[in-house]
Amino acid sequence: MQKNKYEEIESTRIDIWLSELCNRSRSFIKNCCNEDKILVNSKSIKPSFLLKSGDIVEYDLIEEPLDLVANDIKLDIIYEDNDIIVINKAAGLTVHPGAGNKNNTLVNALLFYNKQLSSIGNLDRPGIVHRLDKNTSGLIVVAKNNIAHNKLADDFKNRLVSKKYIALLQGYLQESEDTISLPLAKHPNNQKKIVVDLNNGKESITEYKVLKEANEKTLVEITLHTGRTHQIRVHFSHIGHPVVGDDLYGKKGGKKQLLHSFYLSFNHPITGKKMEFEAPLPKWAKI
Repeated sequence: MQKNKYEEIESTRIDIWLSELCNRSRSFIKNCCNEDKILVNSKSIKPSFLLKSGDIVEYDLIEEPLDLVANDIKLDIIYEDNDIIVINKAAGLTVHPGAGNKNNTLVNALLFYNKQLSSIGNLDRPGIVHRLDKNTSGLIVVAKNNIAHNKLADDFKNRLVSKKYIALLQGYLQESEDTISLPLAKHPNNQKKIVVDLNNGKESITEYKVLKEANEKTLVEITLHTGRTHQIRVHFSHIGHPVVGDDLYGKKGGKKQLLHSFYLSFNHPITGKKMEFEAPLPKWAKI
């Protein structure tokens, strides 16, 4: 059995937490609970069990049957060799399958393009080392074998990968250059959202500089020093300048989230050579 310690301050249902942690459906987690394949502090529990900080969760999750389909989706390949693929992901393209969404993701497109992908981690994420939000466009590196995957994953974890974004924000910022250092944590009541949590959040650092201002909007270049979920979107929303088109943290009804990962730099996982990539800027960045 695998073991994991629940360290969040707020209580969460076991079925919701494990579903997100392991990318499995809640119905599948419920069945595992009923079959005593999930234990908390060495005791059987119901799917509605509320986890408390410090609880030890043991689980033996038999993989759900996977039938990943190869979808013919055009990919913008920036670079490829025997170990990695660098892709300029389109906005609106989800990176990997999840509950209720098994097709038409980047993974499905990769399986059509090239079936040689790393097999580390969840079976529905072959090749995936890091992610971009569905509505964020830009550069993402994919591993074609497990050696490359492990090395890249370690470099991301140790903050040896350089990532830069460009975003269009609502309003004008007070500072032309600044660093936002605000810890982030999961929203206590909304599993889809991340919030600033000064007491229990994880360190999150976003550096920016203003490139241009026009029509009550500001174009900024962003350098990430940490890679938390929704980091850029939450940080700028918190200071009153959400990303244009972000209907989760900004104005509702946004048609297109104007956030683009334009620069990615890392050491090649096999040769050690420094690799630098830049993606073309989208039309909206030319205000």
